[in-house]
Amino acid sequence: MKHLPTPLLRVVAVIAFTIMLAVSPTSTSASPSHAQVRLQAVGGSGVSGIVHLKQLKGGGTQITLVAFGLKPGGDYLSLYYGNHVCNLEPYSASDVIGGIYTANRVGVGTTRGAADDDLDEINSVSVRTSDFGLVACADVHPGH
Repeated sequence: MKHLPTPLLRVVAVIAFTIMLAVSPTSTSASPSHAQVRLQAVGGSGVSGIVHLKQLKGGGTQITLVAFGLKPGGDYLSLYYGNHVCNLEPYSASDVIGGIYTANRVGVGTTRGAADDDLDEINSVSVRTSDFGLVACADVHPGH
């Protein structure tokens, strides 16, 4: 039996994950200790993805983000906000999730970091280009 080359396996995994997101019956799940939400494209960017947020026991929130449809080799950053629509607010470097990240050759980017704020205080998470252009936004607590 032949094995697929590692780069091809990565592409297959990304496609499978994308299909899983597309057929998922709900776009948001939440409990007092975690939330999982979809990133929605902004301005016709075609960027999508998923954000998982987990309340930390000592305070703060662990945030993990996977974005699809990014420009291969492009640099991105993700921020979290108190508003529901990813509007820029006065922020500090601690509002950046995991630092600047680069999309891989198939346009997938990931980042992970711990936020100082608790889950109930984080209302949206973004994907932005390195010049702060908004390309995707996830409303963490829709309807609130």
